[in-house]
Amino acid sequence: MAHLQRRDPDQNGQGDIVRSWEGGTRGASGASGGKGIKGQIEELLDLLRRRKWLITLVCLATVAGAALYTYTQVPVYRTSSLVLVEKGQQSSTESGIGAQARAQGSGLLPSSSSLRNELMFLRNSQALRERVAKRLLEEGEARRVLASRESSPFGMLVDRAWAWAGQGASESGGGAPADEPSRADTTQWSPSDIAPALAGRVRFGRAGAETNAIQIIAQDETPAVARRLANLFTEAYIDLTQESSRERVKASRTFLEQRSQELEQELETIEQRIQRFQRSEDAVSLDQRQGSLTSRIANTESSLEQARIELRMEQSSLESLQEELQSIDPGQLSDRLASTVDQEIASLQSEIANLELSKQQLELQSGTPSAADSAQISQIDRRIQKLRARISRLSDQYVDEVMGGGLSPEQGAQRVDELKRRIAEKKIQITGLEARIDVLSERLSEYEQELDAIPGKSMTLAQLRRDQKYAEQMYGFVTKQLQQVRVQEKSELGYATQISEAGMPGVPVRPRPRRNLIYGLLLGLLGGGGLALLRDQMDNRLYKPDQIRDLGYHGIGVIPNLTPLIEDQMGGQATVDKDGHQLETGLIAALKPYSAATEAYRKVWTNLQLGRPDGESGTVLVTSPGSGDGKSLTAANLAAIVAQAGHATLLVDGDLRRPRLHEIFDVSRAPGLTETLQNDLEEHAMKRPLADNLCVLPAGTEVENPGKVLGSARFREFLGEAEQYFDHIIVDSSPVLATADGAMLSDLCDTTLCVARAGTTTEDELNDTLEVLGEVGADVAGVVFNGFDLSMAYGYKYRYRHYGPYGPYDQYRSLPEDASA
Repeated sequence: MAHLQRRDPDQNGQGDIVRSWEGGTRGASGASGGKGIKGQIEELLDLLRRRKWLITLVCLATVAGAALYTYTQVPVYRTSSLVLVEKGQQSSTESGIGAQARAQGSGLLPSSSSLRNELMFLRNSQALRERVAKRLLEEGEARRVLASRESSPFGMLVDRAWAWAGQGASESGGGAPADEPSRADTTQWSPSDIAPALAGRVRFGRAGAETNAIQIIAQDETPAVARRLANLFTEAYIDLTQESSRERVKASRTFLEQRSQELEQELETIEQRIQRFQRSEDAVSLDQRQGSLTSRIANTESSLEQARIELRMEQSSLESLQEELQSIDPGQLSDRLASTVDQEIASLQSEIANLELSKQQLELQSGTPSAADSAQISQIDRRIQKLRARISRLSDQYVDEVMGGGLSPEQGAQRVDELKRRIAEKKIQITGLEARIDVLSERLSEYEQELDAIPGKSMTLAQLRRDQKYAEQMYGFVTKQLQQVRVQEKSELGYATQISEAGMPGVPVRPRPRRNLIYGLLLGLLGGGGLALLRDQMDNRLYKPDQIRDLGYHGIGVIPNLTPLIEDQMGGQATVDKDGHQLETGLIAALKPYSAATEAYRKVWTNLQLGRPDGESGTVLVTSPGSGDGKSLTAANLAAIVAQAGHATLLVDGDLRRPRLHEIFDVSRAPGLTETLQNDLEEHAMKRPLADNLCVLPAGTEVENPGKVLGSARFREFLGEAEQYFDHIIVDSSPVLATADGAMLSDLCDTTLCVARAGTTTEDELNDTLEVLGEVGADVAGVVFNGFDLSMAYGYKYRYRHYGPYGPYDQYRSLPEDASA
């Protein structure tokens, strides 16, 4: 491409290059302007590549913190048992009126209680925890349970270290440690002292949405203790349900036993009275009418007493439910419903009782019922069924009205709901029993009036027979009920059954190392990404060529990062011997003239020439915002390229403060520029380390005031004299922002190149540099983007693919390195 640098502007060669350069610039601008999704992805990958070490560091720190947290936590083990709850079975002691209401389908008695109430009981029952605490005290396990704190993995290492350090003292002291209380100390504890410590170790939940099973979950820092607690709570809960069921049966048994003894004594007394009366009055028996009347009276009295017994049982149950409701929500009992439903139910119950007595009377009077009697009995049965259906509907209405009184919040509402339902049921049952008692009492009064009409001895004997039959029926009824209650009490196992017992947990539920480390990694990635984004927003360094164009400046060329090339082809050496000089490996134009990096420098020089109106660059100043941007190496490579093209080139080291050109070309610093300015232009001050076309004028000896030397008229005269002998003069200056030398020299040179280094130069530094150069009227040809790394700017690989190891210029590697351009 060097032969295209000095063509006539009218020729196609240069015009093609100009069009190619401008088209490439416009294409880059268009690509940048319309980023879209692809551009956003490139920006994201760009950010990740630039901040990869920051993200990695944050991830490592977060994962380390998660690991520290995980391995300093004491492992917690969890196990569970399953209990099946079946509360839908009717007890054998349930009253006849309750069973009758259930058979009628009234809907008042639910088939099974809600598990929510059982869960509320389990979660809040102090009695359950005290029962478990009592078992622990009896079995001598209370201290083991309360002191079951294991150590974390990190704590175990610390404990072992302390144990090793204090082993001698422990052995000399002998016996158990002083701070370890003996087992006997637990005798001073009570279940109420231990119960609060058990509250947080066991929790209860429903095993499934479609099941009636409760899951009892225990967790502890010791696997054996977790298993023991789960099984103990399961056993205690089952025992409580069993005792609760038996307690209800026991109350009925006690009442029936007392009543059975009373009836037995009463029956014996009546039999003795009958015997004495028959001996004294010589009365043997009653006629048929008197016997039938006596049977009806006895049956009515027996039914009346049975109804009263059931009424007492239902009233007792109602009082218990009301007391429980009062303890949960005192305001519920003060609610009164302005409804006549309960009165209508009582009226219907009375009518049913009358019909049943009429049916009973027909059956007793007829012996073998006739067709007319059977038809009348069937009509009474149909009427009773209709009345019971009506009672069922009214019962549902009554319950709805009671339930409309309001609910308590959360779990208490569930229990209040059930209590209200059961209270409504009991009230309906009691209303029916009271109506039945009223009807039986009226009918008994009628029979007694009829009995009063029997004169003398017959009436006395009839009364005694009536009392005897009543006592026999009641005694038989109570004895039968008592037998059922006794069997029920012995066979009562409660409504909870253990399905499976808790097993020994093998793996702790927390901490979970894998999960915590994964969460730590994800949190580290998010935190690192966020920090990287924040850091990137605060970082205004230049990483991509497009940033220079976005700032409104002209990028004249891009120089790739030379480090990969130096490591790959030069073994990473700092210097390489060439023609007796130890040249720095960064002088790539002289050492590898056909490499992709050298072509980048050629493109910079070509763009510089094409940007000049006359096609001549004259004296070129190479400067930069700060030190380390690569201006001296850029100036050296540009000078080498121009010399390779056959042009007489002078490279002047104008950086008198920190000169670098003599190190790059391995020449002596003096004599140099300072000596030349003091005398006439001397040939021996100029060095020719590479070829006759390239002369290097080093800085020379150090001076006290470099600005005075560079701003002198002698330096201006020197440049004028040098233009007579050289085709091109390239001047390296000190950084613009560091000293005033750069701005001063830009006024003396025809063209100025500003070198900005990728990842080092900031946007503010570039703005300030070009602003300073603009103030002194410098002709800035453009910005050279130096040290560009493709890995720091994703999406540039295709546009700058010729900078890679497989670029199109690799075909020239077979040519001799010293071939002329």
